Amino acid sequence: MRTTRQGGEPVTLRTVVWSGRPFAPAPVGAIVAARRKGPMRVVDDSGLEVRVASGRLLYEALRLAWQRAVNGALAVVAGALTTRRTPPLRRTAGHAAGPVVLVVPVLPDQSHTFVYREVLALLRARPDWRCVVLAKNALAPRHGEAEELAAKVTFLPRAGVTVRAIRVLRWLCRSRGRELFAMYRAQPGGSVGGLLGRRVLREPRDPGNAFELADLLAPMRPCHVHVYSSTHPTNVAMGAAHLLSLPFSISSYVDFEFGYQHKMLAEKVARATFFRVVTKFCAARLLAMPGLPALDVNSVPVVYLGLDLANWRQRAAPQRRGVLLSAARLVPKKGLQFVPAALRILRDRGIVCRWRVIGDGPERFALEAACRERGVADLVEFLGALASNEVRRELLTADLAVLPCVIAADGERDGIPVFLNEAMALAVPVVTTPISGIPEMVRDGETGFLAQPGDSQSLADTIARALASPELARTVGDSGRALVHDMLDVDVTAAQLLARIEA
Repeated sequence: MRTTRQGGEPVTLRTVVWSGRPFAPAPVGAIVAARRKGPMRVVDDSGLEVRVASGRLLYEALRLAWQRAVNGALAVVAGALTTRRTPPLRRTAGHAAGPVVLVVPVLPDQSHTFVYREVLALLRARPDWRCVVLAKNALAPRHGEAEELAAKVTFLPRAGVTVRAIRVLRWLCRSRGRELFAMYRAQPGGSVGGLLGRRVLREPRDPGNAFELADLLAPMRPCHVHVYSSTHPTNVAMGAAHLLSLPFSISSYVDFEFGYQHKMLAEKVARATFFRVVTKFCAARLLAMPGLPALDVNSVPVVYLGLDLANWRQRAAPQRRGVLLSAARLVPKKGLQFVPAALRILRDRGIVCRWRVIGDGPERFALEAACRERGVADLVEFLGALASNEVRRELLTADLAVLPCVIAADGERDGIPVFLNEAMALAVPVVTTPISGIPEMVRDGETGFLAQPGDSQSLADTIARALASPELARTVGDSGRALVHDMLDVDVTAAQLLARIEA
């Protein structure tokens, strides 16, 4: 991943150089620049730049044409063999002596650290269980949890156009394969194309990779499939479980709340043995959503995301220099866009503070620009993405952990951000907002400090209140620490999930 600027505006581009056998057909039809010396510059449908060595351009064009022809033929066959009726719900017990398979969306990825912690705890308790990862993120750094988990997983293998076509045809010869296509065809506005298309080979988490996952799992003879995330990775796992006549369940972390292609939430709720959520807020929201099958609290268990508390036993020793620390993926739902204005208010009041920001993401340039516009750039340091142990080291000297979460324009929101739990575990007072499940852990003036979401003035007032009274901050930090250490031991929370899966 690299970043450039066009017309003064930041643009993020991804560069991929094809060498050897390509991962997927290059988006040749989207060429927007003439051939230069060296590689050809190509921009795919999502605006990401791809560099294709000129010697492979013809090969990629022919391969793309072959894929289109194959997908067209598969769509005709699938359409002829399937109905427009949703197939019946048929659950089986799986292979009684087989392992549970945990399906993880991506590895490594710093925004999925909480998933890796829980999966590692489950594998410690059940060493015979298996873990399959759909996508390998070669661009992301490997931190401790990701490194440990990488040695225990199987990555979903990737197939070429012809091999995948043969696999799909083989499944179309079986009733379960035809039923899966029928499931997608029966959706409002749906078609058999939901399991086909160019994106399937480009994106391992695309629903069409259910066939690849089923063929990978079949020799394992699993008794159950449990998938993390309720968006596209669940489409893959649900499809594979249907093909293999296996029960499956879901761990969702608030991602059922906003729109995305092939959402199929009603199908997922109906076919899953349970739909785990990570906050009481999420459970109440899911239970109240219209258009879903009848649900009860037993089918939507709340199991919080835990911490490996052995690594969070230390206690923070702030230097009382007004150090505000934030650690998050830099996206709108984290609410960091309201911090620069709050810093300006604090500076105008004569309150000494500094803001240290850990993480990266699409909002980085906007945040840096906002700090310059507000005249507080000298108070801010962007540290980039750091591993968990480095986040812990930064927290140990911070006065406050600040994460003023909001509901993003597309409805996306956090459950309870793991960073807040980590800060509380070290007795660092947190400043956040009462969004989603946050009030379940952060009670204003007791276990943390709450500001109004999307309000820089309220955020500044809350920070000033916490900094003005070291005694109050210490009391609040101690209470937050006690709550986290009492509720969020990952071995305990993982055991709760394990019991639901084995039930």
